[in-house]
Amino acid sequence: MRKNVIQLIRITYDSDKKKGVNSVVGTVKLVKPHLSGELQKSLTPEEIEQFEAWLKTRHRADNLRDELAALTLAESMLAAERWFESEGDSDAARQVAAGYVAQWQSLRKVMVKNGLLD
Repeated sequence: MRKNVIQLIRITYDSDKKKGVNSVVGTVKLVKPHLSGELQKSLTPEEIEQFEAWLKTRHRADNLRDELAALTLAESMLAAERWFESEGDSDAARQVAAGYVAQWQSLRKVMVKNGLLD
């Protein structure tokens, strides 16, 4: 899986090299993973079954985890606020804060893009 796409990779055994060789069969967008008709023709029935199984389990779990994170973010931010108040100006607090700033800017950009902020 890459940042925005899922690479569908087929591994075939190369007897000369005596090891498996990876080849990219196609890619699917991560936002709405769907096998196009053309891609379905390139895959074996077993590979299609494996993709569908992944879609029903791993992809669904990732989406649920993301939704839970979004729904509980305010609570987490409140807990982090308490931790920063108790931690004060420590090395740990400075290090954690630096990571938060970059991520907050990225989250804010997505929220603005989707019309959620003015």
